[in-house]
Amino acid sequence: MRPLHRSGAVPFLHHHDVKSAFLIAVAACAAVACAKTASESEKIVNVRPMAVGAIQPGDCVEARRRAASAPDLEVDRLPTLMSKTPRPFVPTPPSVQADIDRKGMSIKVDVVVDTLGKAVMRTFKVLETSNEWFPRNLKALMPRWTFAPAQLAGCKVQRIYKFSASAKPKA
Repeated sequence: MRPLHRSGAVPFLHHHDVKSAFLIAVAACAAVACAKTASESEKIVNVRPMAVGAIQPGDCVEARRRAASAPDLEVDRLPTLMSKTPRPFVPTPPSVQADIDRKGMSIKVDVVVDTLGKAVMRTFKVLETSNEWFPRNLKALMPRWTFAPAQLAGCKVQRIYKFSASAKPKA
C-alpha cells in the first residue's frame, strides 16, 4: 500500500493499480463461481433418484450405481466363496479348543465383496461371535480368499457376503 501524502490524504491510484486490482477481483470471483458450480453439479449427481423397475441386461453403469448405494441389494446371483486358505494363520489355541468342545462356537460376519472377487476388509463387521479369537483369525484369512462376485443384470457388482460358522459342543 502506498504511504500517505504529507497532507494525510490517500494518494490517487494510478491506472495500472486499478487495472491490477480489477483483474485480481475478477479472478477471485471466477474461482468462487467455478467452485460453486462444481459443488452444485456434484449435488445433482449424488441426489439422482434410483430408476424404478428392472435393470436392462448389460446396463452395468446402472447396476453398479444401485449396488454402490445399497450394498444389501437384491441381486441375480450372490457372491460365492470360490477358494479359501486350507488352514488358519494361527492354530486354534488349546484354551479356545477346550471352550469349543465344552460350549460349541459360532461366528457371523458381514463383508463386502468387490467386483474383482476380493473381500473389502474395511467393511468387515462382526455380528456375533462366541470367542474373540474367531474374528481376529477370520480377519487375517479373508483377504486371501477368492470369491465369485455378485451379479445383477449380467454385470459384476459389489455386494455384502454373509459368513457364518458354528460347531456344537462335544457330548
